[in-house]
Amino acid sequence: MTEGALRTGAAVGARRFERLPPGHRTPLPDPRRAEQGRLQREIALVSASPIVTAVLEAADAILLVLNAERQIVAFNGRVPEVAAPGDLRGLRPGEALGCVNASGPGGCGAAPACTSCGALGAVVGCQSRGQVVEAECALRSDARGGRTLEFNARAAPVVVDDLPFTVLSLRDISAERRRQALEQVFFHDIFNVVAGLRSWTSLLLRPRTDHQRAAERIDALTRQVERELKHHRSLSRAEDGRLVPEWAPLSPGEVLGDLAAVFSEHPAARERTLEVEPAPPGLSVRSDPALVLRILVNGVCNALEASPPGGVVRVACDEADGGVRFLIHNAGGMPEEVQARVFQRSFSTKAAAGRGLGTYGMKLLGERALEGKVSFTSSAAEGTAFTVWLPGPLG
Repeated sequence: MTEGALRTGAAVGARRFERLPPGHRTPLPDPRRAEQGRLQREIALVSASPIVTAVLEAADAILLVLNAERQIVAFNGRVPEVAAPGDLRGLRPGEALGCVNASGPGGCGAAPACTSCGALGAVVGCQSRGQVVEAECALRSDARGGRTLEFNARAAPVVVDDLPFTVLSLRDISAERRRQALEQVFFHDIFNVVAGLRSWTSLLLRPRTDHQRAAERIDALTRQVERELKHHRSLSRAEDGRLVPEWAPLSPGEVLGDLAAVFSEHPAARERTLEVEPAPPGLSVRSDPALVLRILVNGVCNALEASPPGGVVRVACDEADGGVRFLIHNAGGMPEEVQARVFQRSFSTKAAAGRGLGTYGMKLLGERALEGKVSFTSSAAEGTAFTVWLPGPLG
């Protein structure tokens, strides 16, 4: 093996570079894998290359060397920090990182959600066009307790002893994207409330104003500001593992009453109907009422925004599996590719950048903080139902 036996795409021609735009869709690639004997020869060939070894050791980002079938033949020491345990050679990137969409029969690159995966798009684009391709990638990893990993994925072609390989670099941008998403949602929500406050305070300055009505609305909006501030503080602390729930007896009936009050004049409820069914009498559980209300507010907001004008969102509560279960239903169904990514941070079907914390926040607070279970079902015929289950003991 000589240094001349390794060539990159930049070395053999003019440097070409492409960055995939957000929302790019990649056709699902051939799912077939390399024959085992050839895979082992490729692993040995790349492992024997001093240049590849030096590049892997020097890189500060996660590096994966992939064969033509997108299987890992070499990787650097940053990979075990985020990867599933065991030998990663022969796996595809999503399988090594524990991506929830790679657990199906076809593995990484076979699920409907994979069409929107930035890492897959970068690798397939690099292999098909022989150039450097870059994209952003977000995945929810079972290897890391269901947390979302966000990367800048960059794929570059390389040839070792006349065999083509792809070097996939994954630079962790999770903290950067988390900060941007939280800031975007925070400012969006707070500015909406402040606009309402300004409207009602300006009304107070007019002659013959109903001061009692204006004072009531200002009081309600001020309390909403407080709720939003506490909510975003809770999200930040939950992601860092610093959130300590304020455990107390929780009455589902009272929580549902508060939920109905929140949406009595909420912008998301305009031209739509929220129906809140009464909770079974005497039902209670030990939890954090403020966090539970926030989870339900997120779920109802999403359901209302997904409903057309005239649409109906229904909320109910019952006892289930030794705990309390809240259900939020709307008539619309979600496409399969949306269902596969619905709990992923920063993923949103809405165009506004930085949104997409609603369902992610439900999952984060409901499971990591409150030790419950947040799930959903969705179909065109039955609509979409989110379930928030809180464990007992029941009171």
